[in-house]
Amino acid sequence: MTFMTVDSRTVSQAGEDAMVAAICQIIDPHNAEHAGLLLGPGDDAAVLSCTSGQPVLTTDTLSADQDYRRTWWEGRPMEEWPRDLGTKAAAQNLSDLNAMGATPIALLVSLTLPPEFTVQWVQDFYAGVVRACSQPGAMGCAVAGGDLGSGADMSVTITAVGEPHQPGRLLRRSGARPGDILGVCGRLGYAAAGLALLEQAVASADRGAGLEVQGAAAGLLAECLEAQKRPQPPLTAGAAALRAGATAGMDLSDGLLRDAGRLARASEVKITLDEAALNAEARSLEPVAQHCEGAPYSAASDWVVSGGEDFGLLATFPSPAELPEGFRIIGHVAETAPGESAGAVLPGWTGAPGWDSMRG
Repeated sequence: MTFMTVDSRTVSQAGEDAMVAAICQIIDPHNAEHAGLLLGPGDDAAVLSCTSGQPVLTTDTLSADQDYRRTWWEGRPMEEWPRDLGTKAAAQNLSDLNAMGATPIALLVSLTLPPEFTVQWVQDFYAGVVRACSQPGAMGCAVAGGDLGSGADMSVTITAVGEPHQPGRLLRRSGARPGDILGVCGRLGYAAAGLALLEQAVASADRGAGLEVQGAAAGLLAECLEAQKRPQPPLTAGAAALRAGATAGMDLSDGLLRDAGRLARASEVKITLDEAALNAEARSLEPVAQHCEGAPYSAASDWVVSGGEDFGLLATFPSPAELPEGFRIIGHVAETAPGESAGAVLPGWTGAPGWDSMRG
């Protein structure tokens, strides 16, 4: 998306009313295609058509130096930073709805901005949100409104609203059964590999070090960087999993082993991850690990098993079952033995299980 003119006013110079008008220039054309948005930005609240009577809600916050670093975009076109942040903030919420087997219908965006940010930055941010809502599986999602505020640091919180793909049916964490197989849709470890590349560049005197690569590895490195900066979750996977008879599911945001453990505990079962399958996943990322100076020998495996922000879909299916397109088998479900706690295990794994937002 391009704009006829660049609005270089700061948000403090423009004021709230002008900012709302500038945002509407970006989101109104997108919202015009969504009949489910009965009343959008401009009133005290939005009004949505929710024909199922079962609204599905989720919310997530994106914060500086917790979820991204400004330096990741140094040397890049100035519009990439806000657009990528808008896309990532929306994508992590859309992924949650997908994991429930829900269709996204609207986002509410609460944006806190330092006063020196420009109007153009905000418009580019919302262009990124619209980009996320234009992906397959999210094209019925409007940007229904939100809130604007001023603060020392940029922070964005998005609330996403959805409806069940199939009335009365949702994909929950608590339905896995002994004998099920564990499948995943979406890439494993790519976002963590992208983070390693970005942090290597930040640590270097040359902020672009390691990111300009030629040859066979260039495409792979670019995919990893994109997975971290502007993820594209497989937003049609939740509906596909439900149609295939999935018994449980959740999105992958904090690392495969940690999230599989959450699903297992909710279902009161034991999940064993397939070492051979995950080794095959890790082999695809070995060229990236070789590119990261000082990366441990196990880096590719670490990214696959415990790297966060993949935003893929983890789901269990009855066995035997034909998995939907894009899913692959990475484990199986069993009863817990007497005295054994529910959870997920990967035989021989001694590394970290994944990301904990309270502990780091």
